[in-house]
Amino acid sequence: MNTRTQPSFFISHGSPMMAVENSATSNFIAGLDKTIEKPDAIIVFSAHFDLRKDIVITSGLAPKTIHDFYGFPQELYDIKYPASGSPELAKKIANRFESYGLKPILSDEQGWDHGVWIPLILMYPDADIPVVQVSINSLLGAEVNYRYGEILSDFRDNNILIIGSGGISHNLREVFNPVPDKDRVTKVTAFTDWINNKLLQQDKNAMFHYLDEAPFTQFNHPSQDHFLPLMAAWGASNAAKGERIHQGMEFEILALDAFRFD
Repeated sequence: MNTRTQPSFFISHGSPMMAVENSATSNFIAGLDKTIEKPDAIIVFSAHFDLRKDIVITSGLAPKTIHDFYGFPQELYDIKYPASGSPELAKKIANRFESYGLKPILSDEQGWDHGVWIPLILMYPDADIPVVQVSINSLLGAEVNYRYGEILSDFRDNNILIIGSGGISHNLREVFNPVPDKDRVTKVTAFTDWINNKLLQQDKNAMFHYLDEAPFTQFNHPSQDHFLPLMAAWGASNAAKGERIHQGMEFEILALDAFRFD
């Protein structure tokens, strides 16, 4: 067994157009593979696999590519990301959750949502690394989703990369607001800087209670789904100091920060 230790990453995957458009952020994601050893497998916590029930783990050998968006150019719907799954790894993950008294469900039908395949098609376009996806649960909040990642933290010691894929800010309603909030840029900056500082300080208590303590949380995250993959990725590092390795922006207010945890 390979014993190299991988970091965990949080990646803001942005608009689905990230997969086909050249930008500073797509170029950054495309270069991430050069910063680490090639992993033997990848575990992904995606904002778009948010389930209000028990943990679900993908266990199919050849999951399909899901195009879970609408109104985009046909070229996006033509994309397939044919990375294999890993039933063996999925079972090991399920066993680990069970050892903590949880009741995971293995799904051999669930495919790769765009929170999985957009960053991976940029990082590993050959789709030659097996992937397993683990659901998040926005009803259970930041600390529980952190624990999901923490439970899997030592998988990284076996050359398995763990990625949280979401958005450091995600207010689509404001993107299309005909009367934009005049302070919206300030609100995004205040929130993302607060998160960066708390990760640098390894302040778990503040991060667990970010809904109450971070500035302008409801503006940046009207729902929690795009934030919680960050908590899972951080948990997978056992609250290591977060390094903000990328900053970007779409539509003036969708921040595209990425973090590395070692």
